[in-house]
Amino acid sequence: MEIKNLCKAFDDKIIFDNFSCVIPDGKVTFIIGSSGSGKTTLLRILAGLDDKFTGEIINITNSKSIVFQEPRLFPYLSVAENIKIVRNDDEPDELKEILKIVELTDDAFLLPSELSGGMKMRVSLARALYYNADLMLMDEPFSALDEELKNRMLPKIFAKLQGKTVIIISHDMKDVDLYSDHIIDLN
Repeated sequence: MEIKNLCKAFDDKIIFDNFSCVIPDGKVTFIIGSSGSGKTTLLRILAGLDDKFTGEIINITNSKSIVFQEPRLFPYLSVAENIKIVRNDDEPDELKEILKIVELTDDAFLLPSELSGGMKMRVSLARALYYNADLMLMDEPFSALDEELKNRMLPKIFAKLQGKTVIIISHDMKDVDLYSDHIIDLN
């Protein structure tokens, strides 16, 4: 995928001025940069949630999944239902595998009101994994996880994402060092 001559501003604040880069297909790209550098804006543009820009996004797939900074769950659906809602088919074995990856197997029937913030974020991650898109966009997806849990989960998550184009915003340079194939620094 290629971003060519991207220009984006909010009122008088210029976020991107003829920004261009190539994002390798089938690899993990981390976007890093200081607050206000345009990380989330870039992810929103790639997700198709912001079309108020000039420039081109070339060779982007229509099969996209996004994990936002905050979990966006349906309050009246269980953990399993919140995950399964993104697909028309029911794949119980795949759902079990993903619940195991995010360590929520015993919590599949709980409602979001019964979950901690970190558990809610894991449901969001699980839903994105279950959707099985070609392009995975994630905005600070691991920030609500404690270090021990993250160390157990991330190798399994990245194994599941093998061969997919993954774009992650992160401030955690340890994650960037361990899992990135490519880095876009917006500083």
